[in-house]
Amino acid sequence: MSDKKGINLKGKALRTVIIAGATALIVAGLGAAGQSLIVLLGVRTVSFLTNAAGVAGGVLTVWSAADLAAGAKKQLAIASAEKKTMRLEVDPEDAPEESMTDPDTTRMRLQHIKESSQGLSGLMDRCLAQMDRMDELQRRQGDLISLNKAAYLKDTVGTLDSVEKEICLNLRGIVNQCIVAGDGADESRLDMTKVGTILERNGKLLDQSKKLLMVSADWIDEYNSKEGGADRSLLDSWIRVIQDTIRGIEESKEEAR
Repeated sequence: MSDKKGINLKGKALRTVIIAGATALIVAGLGAAGQSLIVLLGVRTVSFLTNAAGVAGGVLTVWSAADLAAGAKKQLAIASAEKKTMRLEVDPEDAPEESMTDPDTTRMRLQHIKESSQGLSGLMDRCLAQMDRMDELQRRQGDLISLNKAAYLKDTVGTLDSVEKEICLNLRGIVNQCIVAGDGADESRLDMTKVGTILERNGKLLDQSKKLLMVSADWIDEYNSKEGGADRSLLDSWIRVIQDTIRGIEESKEEAR
């Protein structure tokens, strides 16, 4: 109903512009004769029509701008939806850099492979389980920091974020193999030696992250009991261990290329 009402209002405004515009042109074009028309219609009438043309034209301009804005917004929404749909179809090498380490994108790809290739569902469950484990470690670390107001441990949050990104990067190797194997593939069409290496690397990072979580809890207790005078060398050493592990994984990838 609101669309029809808007169309009717636009039609009335357009008619006003046409009538008033025609009147103004006639007055201007007739010259002296136009003055007679002014006399005939009255100054106020001609002035009203001229002003009405301006107002109605402005209303039409606003409506047109609103229509253009609404149309543009709709097109952007369509484009965004199409982009999200295409993300699963695009080779990871062509995807934006952030998608390679984005957990939501990685999880979406793994889930898609699980649904399209029944023979790979068990492997995909193992990959997704590693991501679930990482999420749980991050949640627990966040709870520790929040409960104890331990802002002094925010560097451990950054460390766990780095682990999550590395896990996503590693899982991309499995996703790539699955893309090459195609829908309906099973594990016989994958290089399971490489797959095993990827899962092993991720498992090592997850175990180290769990250790970091445990050391964080111990250090918080010590920090609270000693009013900030606790030694955090053990905590810092585990952060370095994780960083070294990530660095070693990336160097191994470079050597394998």
